[in-house]
Formats: sequence, structure tokens, C-alpha cells
Amino acid sequence: MANTTLGLATKANELALNTTEKAFNTSFKVTEKYLAVTNKVVKKGLEISATQQDLVFDLLVGVKKKIVKK
Repeated sequence: MANTTLGLATKANELALNTTEKAFNTSFKVTEKYLAVTNKVVKKGLEISATQQDLVFDLLVGVKKKIVKK
């Protein structure tokens, strides 16, 4: 009886550990995937911001030139 109980407890523990490990690995893979997507979005956002900044400075330089000519 004691051996049977110990065997069942051991199997239940192994099952719990395996299930936890699978859940952790799955969540880790999903997190990696979303980090990659976030990285791409941030890079693209920074590229757009840089382009907008360049446009603003070009506009300011143009306005400055017109003001200095007058």
C-alpha cells in the first residue's frame, strides 16, 4: 500500500513538473516572438520619427533662409 501510494505520488509529481515545464517553455517562446515583433515596431517608429524630424528641420532651415534674405 505504501509503495503504491509513493508510486502514485511520484507519478503525479512528475506529471506536474512536466506540465509546468511545457507551460513555461510555451510562454517563453511566445514572449520571444512578441519581443521580436515589438522590436520591429519600435525600430519602424524610430525611423518614422527621424524622417519627421528631418522634415521639420528642413522646413525650419527654409524659413530661416527666407527670413535672412529679407
